[in-house]
Amino acid sequence: MTADEIKNFENFLSKSFEDGVCYRELRLSDDEVKYIKDRYPRISLVKDTSGEESDGKAWFQVRLPLFSIV
Repeated sequence: MTADEIKNFENFLSKSFEDGVCYRELRLSDDEVKYIKDRYPRISLVKDTSGEESDGKAWFQVRLPLFSIV
């Protein structure tokens, strides 16, 4: 991911989990999943079994640990 893509993705994550939200279902690309796993290893990611969309993204259940890290 480029620096701009990372900045935009970090903003997206921050907005997704603002106001104390700890769980979301998000459509993520392989690069985004890798970034989350590398940057936030305590986040739980569970891939939905429905498969990937035509744009290569797939649905994931994303859970933050008990304390906010985003």
